[in-house]
Amino acid sequence: MKELEHQLQVSCIKWFRLQHRGRLIYAIPNGSKRNIITASKLKDEGVTPGIPDLHIPVPNRFYHGLYIEMKVKPNTPKLSQREMMNQLHANGYKCAVCYSLDQFIEVVNQYLSDE
Repeated sequence: MKELEHQLQVSCIKWFRLQHRGRLIYAIPNGSKRNIITASKLKDEGVTPGIPDLHIPVPNRFYHGLYIEMKVKPNTPKLSQREMMNQLHANGYKCAVCYSLDQFIEVVNQYLSDE
């Protein structure tokens, strides 16, 4: 499943960078398996469980930016991810879960159309 999510996220990033040149999107690599030393260092540096996979730091009329959690069905967001998305939303960020490239395109285009 992780490989399918990787492939989906790569496709979404490629589409975004072609369609929205000059706009910033970046990945937040929280979910990778790491050895205990690296994991401890990253935790000390501020890596936080539950942060969504992608961030578009572009404000629109309603939100400060857009966070997107990428999933492949039948996977759903973990409790820590749902809690983090609720916290981000409460602080003025749009959050979405996308299961396909088409859904990602729809979410991004709708968000950016509200600038």
